[in-house]
Amino acid sequence: MKKLIDKWKSKKLIDKIGDILFLGLLIAMIIPSSRMALTVAVKRVFAFSPREISREERVSLIPDEYNWLMEDESGNVVNLADFIGRTLFINEWATWCPPCVAEMPSIQKLYDRLKDDKSVAFIIITNEKRSTVEDFMDKEGYTFPYMIARSNPPEPFAVRSIPTTFLVAPSGEIVLKEVGSKKWHGEDTVELISNLSRRP
Repeated sequence: MKKLIDKWKSKKLIDKIGDILFLGLLIAMIIPSSRMALTVAVKRVFAFSPREISREERVSLIPDEYNWLMEDESGNVVNLADFIGRTLFINEWATWCPPCVAEMPSIQKLYDRLKDDKSVAFIIITNEKRSTVEDFMDKEGYTFPYMIARSNPPEPFAVRSIPTTFLVAPSGEIVLKEVGSKKWHGEDTVELISNLSRRP
């Protein structure tokens, strides 16, 4: 043990700092609450702006593919079909999912930019209990609307991992599908959504 201590004492200051940071990171990964915070922080740093699907690869929804029942914040049952003709920002997420939590501030910023545009609908949807989602929203101070799923999603929105986000044009064309944390409030994304909403 003495040899290890002597060896550590003989290290350069920068190496000692590296050792301490590595040890702290290791301990943080063992403790569940700090593991979540650390993962969220890393995901936020490495979140990039989303990319549009190329025009050749886009698919358009048929009316049946809008059939998805959900409850809004007030407990009213709505159907995704109620939003046909609007630009849809659909984000599938959960409070226990670090990448989902990591992108929430960016979604809030996007919502703040576009909330007055009635041609855009934010469908932030989860399968969790309402009380869990309400507690999370209150704690984090988010004001964007959320939905609780009440039926299985139609095939185009059946995802294997979360977060998954779709951007659907008023015409029903899926112009964007992203899996994982993204930077949603960038100018390119705001412009894309605004342009979709203005198209005839």
